[in-house]
Amino acid sequence: MAINTITVSGNVGRDAVLRVTPNGKHIASFSLPAKSGFGENEKTSWLNCKMFGAMAEKLSGAIVKGAKVAVTGEFVIEEWTKQDGSQVQTPTILVRDIDLPPRGTPGNDNPRQQASSHPQHQRQQLSPAPQHQPSEPPMDFDDDIPF
Repeated sequence: MAINTITVSGNVGRDAVLRVTPNGKHIASFSLPAKSGFGENEKTSWLNCKMFGAMAEKLSGAIVKGAKVAVTGEFVIEEWTKQDGSQVQTPTILVRDIDLPPRGTPGNDNPRQQASSHPQHQRQQLSPAPQHQPSEPPMDFDDDIPF
């Protein structure tokens, strides 16, 4: 049995583009960087990511250039022939799960959302932005400190 799962996180390279097929199916695509090597030998490869159905329809607006996201899905090489007859191959992730940044993160003003294309994992979580207090210690100290 072969397992084909990839997880990539990074800053979105371009805003998600939402398309609708003639059959009414939604497809959203965006790009994420995958870095390899280090120092002078570091190389960045861009991976195309595609989401389908309700997940694409609901979350495509939250995926904007610069937003930090993590995706998990199936890795495929999409192949097609250009109009000039040349063959093109593009590394693509068919997104199954995605984690979006919380509200207030640069590049994303939407609430934190998680989604999965699997019905048993279908979820959308909206959590309010945490209220950050000034970094002062709480003043309700316990007087029974043993030291």
